Amino acid sequence: MLLTEKLANDIVTRAMGIIHHNVNVINSQGVIIASGEKKRIGETHEVAVEVIRCGKRITIYNENEASRYSNVAPGINHPIMVADNVELVIGVSGDPVIIQRYAELAILTAELLIKQEIERRSINWQHRLRDMLFVQFIESTTPMQGRSALLKLHNSGFSFSLPTIPVIINIEAIQYRPEILDSIITELSAMEKSDVLLLNSREILMLFPSTFYKNESFISHLHFILDSQLSQYYIGVGVQADTEEHVRDAVHFARSVIDVGRLTVPEKQVFLFKEMASLCLFNELENSYLFNFFLDICNKILLHDSGDILLETLELFLSQNGEVGSTAQQLGIHRNTLSYRLQQIKKQTGLDPTKFTDLIQLSVAMHGYRRRYPKQQPWLDALT
Repeated sequence: MLLTEKLANDIVTRAMGIIHHNVNVINSQGVIIASGEKKRIGETHEVAVEVIRCGKRITIYNENEASRYSNVAPGINHPIMVADNVELVIGVSGDPVIIQRYAELAILTAELLIKQEIERRSINWQHRLRDMLFVQFIESTTPMQGRSALLKLHNSGFSFSLPTIPVIINIEAIQYRPEILDSIITELSAMEKSDVLLLNSREILMLFPSTFYKNESFISHLHFILDSQLSQYYIGVGVQADTEEHVRDAVHFARSVIDVGRLTVPEKQVFLFKEMASLCLFNELENSYLFNFFLDICNKILLHDSGDILLETLELFLSQNGEVGSTAQQLGIHRNTLSYRLQQIKKQTGLDPTKFTDLIQLSVAMHGYRRRYPKQQPWLDALT
């Protein structure tokens, strides 16, 4: 149905702002759904019912004529046609001789707003079709599916502005009205050089030329739009995609960085993949058969009589980027004591913390262990 209560009220407000006579909007069932006289809303307009039946204007010239019907006053009642059907009836109250030219303005206003609504819905439908095709593209699992989805996307009139950076907005508000989503998309679409796509009811994708994203005010502008309408949301920024095929991966990166960021730094709202790529890699590792292999490295350390201390030492050593001096200082121990502990870690695991390639494995192992067994208190408390 094209006519909504909001659209009907818009017609009444706009028309009465021009002609200063009461205007009624009657739906295709003959019920008044908007009126300058609020008490008439919900009433059945008998003349409008007849207008709907015959598809022609009916004018009530005086009170005597009006008295033949229920809930009718003198005035002009005109059908607004859409696809050869009466979509609504515009009723303008008053002496027809006096209000004739005013009524035409009210009718013109209604026709204009209806036309705009039809165009808006047509554009929205085209956008939803484009969004659906884009989702098919990014979720394709084989090269053939990807090429097919990409071809359909091109045929719909969509083209990528490359190179591009995808930005995902994840809506976490428990409840929000559907019209809020429409409002957000409208405001985001007004941002310069952006393509805005609705991936699902809680995920909005924006594609920006990489040169535009370098503008530091970009994130602030997003916050300005979202903060006024949503209580909770997250923003994930992917990496630059130089080809259409790479866009799919970049979107997945933007999605994954939100998932990882919410777990690791839940106090933040904006997550950049380029800053959290290693954490995203670790997250993928957790779902891999390799996870237990790396987890076992830390378990070997814990088999040592001072396993807890060695594990905490390794964790701090990693946080200090493998620098012996700063690690010893943070622990409050002599460098030789730290070297002894690192040697014990090597003895337990076969991995030398002072060698880069071995330190990478130890870093992955430590991350996996802490994901499985989060620390209950700061490392310093544990050591004391």
